[in-house]
Amino acid sequence: MKYLAVAVGKIIILLSRLFKAGGGSSFPGVVALKIDPKLVLKISKRLKQGTVVITGTNGKTTSAKLLAEILKQKGMKVVHNRTGSNMMRGVASALIEQSTVFGRPRGNIGLFEIDEATMPEALLNLKPKVVLVTNLFRDQLDRYGELDKIASIIAKSIEPLQGSTVILNADDPLVASLSKAVGKKNKLRFFGLGDNKYISNSRASIDSRDCVKCGSELGFEKRYYGHLGIYRCPRCSFKRPEVNFLAKNVSLNGVKSSSFSLAGDSGSIHILLNLSGIYNIYNSLAAYSAARALGIDSETIRSALSSFSAAFGRMEKVDVDGKEVYIMLAKNPIGLTQIIETLSTDKDARNFMIILNDNFADGTDVSWIWDADVRPIKGCYNFIYTSGIRAADMTLRLKYEDFDTSKIITIANIEEAFNRALLNTRVNEDLYIITTYTGMLQLRNYLTSKGLVKGFWEEAA
Repeated sequence: MKYLAVAVGKIIILLSRLFKAGGGSSFPGVVALKIDPKLVLKISKRLKQGTVVITGTNGKTTSAKLLAEILKQKGMKVVHNRTGSNMMRGVASALIEQSTVFGRPRGNIGLFEIDEATMPEALLNLKPKVVLVTNLFRDQLDRYGELDKIASIIAKSIEPLQGSTVILNADDPLVASLSKAVGKKNKLRFFGLGDNKYISNSRASIDSRDCVKCGSELGFEKRYYGHLGIYRCPRCSFKRPEVNFLAKNVSLNGVKSSSFSLAGDSGSIHILLNLSGIYNIYNSLAAYSAARALGIDSETIRSALSSFSAAFGRMEKVDVDGKEVYIMLAKNPIGLTQIIETLSTDKDARNFMIILNDNFADGTDVSWIWDADVRPIKGCYNFIYTSGIRAADMTLRLKYEDFDTSKIITIANIEEAFNRALLNTRVNEDLYIITTYTGMLQLRNYLTSKGLVKGFWEEAA
C-alpha cells in the first residue's frame, strides 16, 4: 500500500502545480493517508538521523526554517514541511514529495512543524529525536478551545516518549509546566531570554497569569511580551526554571534587523539577524537550542543565522516598482500586538495595510482583534488600508482607539487595496502589510501572477 500511496501522492502534487490548483502541500497527503494510514511512520523511520518536531502557537514556521538553515549548513539533507502545512496531511505530503517513488526519503533528517492539536498522532508516527515547544497563546478559540486544553493535548503526546530530548520555553509558565510530562528516559532542556532592555508594559495577551500548581496569580519580575518573562508564584514553589540556553545583549535595529548573543553549553556566540522583534529573538533561540541538542557546533549556527532570510509571509520582503513591501502574518492577539510594537520602533515605518479574513484557516471568530494592542502606531502613520472579508471590523477596531479616520481607507478587495496602498507609497518608502493566513495566500497568489514572487512551494524550497 505504501508504494501506491506515494505514487498517487506524487501524481496529485504534479497535477496541482501543473494546473495551478495549489502547491500540493496538503491534498496529496489526504489521499495518500486514506490509501495507507501508516505512510508517515513507514517513510519517516527510514530517516537515518531521526526527526525533529516543533510545535506551539507562534513561531513554528520561522523557528523551523532557522533550524533547517543550520542543518543544511552542517551538510545534512533535510526533509521538511517547509510550506507550513502542519497537520498530518501536510507531513505526509512533504514526505511524499521529498522521497523516491519507492518511499525512500531523499534526506537523512526530518524537520516538521506540527499543529498543536495534531501532536499526539504526529509523535506516535514520527517518534522524534527532539521535540521543541515554542509558546502557548490563545489562538483560534473556535477550533482549539482554551489554553489548558491545548497544554493537556501536548502533555499527553509527550508522556509516551522514550530517548528523546524535549526542549521547552522556560519563559512561558504553561509551556514550562509541561516538564512534568517528560519521562525519566528523556532529556529535558529549557530556553529563555535574559535581558533588561526590552521589558513590556503592555497588559495585552497575558494569557497564562495563574500558577499551574495552586491557582494563585503569578508575580512577574520581568515580562518580555504577553506572559513570557521571569515569574514566580507567591504561594508555592512554581517559578521560571533555570535555563540551558539563553539569549541576551539584545538590540533591535528598527524593523529589519537585530543583534543578540546566544549562550549554552559551548560558550556564547554573537548573532546579527536580518529580522527584528523580540519574537524573532525567541525563534532564533529555539532553533539554536534544538541545534545544540543535535550536536551542531556554534560556528555553524552563527553562520546560518546571520545569513538567514525570512520565511514566506513572516516579514517577507518583496520589491515592487522601486518600493519594498513587507508581508507579516498575524493570526492572534499576541502576534498582532508584537508586530505593531516592532513597527512602532522604526520612525520610517508609516505606510500600512491590514488584511483580516475569517475563513476556517484563519479562525472564524475575529473577536481576538479587540484583545490586541494597536495603540503603539497611533499617530505614527501616513495611511492604513484595511482589507479582506472583515475589513470593516478592523476599521472599527482602529476607530475605537481614536485613530485619525481620515487616514484609514477600507477596501474589502485585497488586490485593489494593495494597488491603492502601493500607489500611495512613495519611491524609496516601504509598505508594511499585516495579514491573516488566507489573506496572505491570496495576496501572494496575486503577486505570483504578476511575477513578483514565486509560488509558495517554490519560495520555500
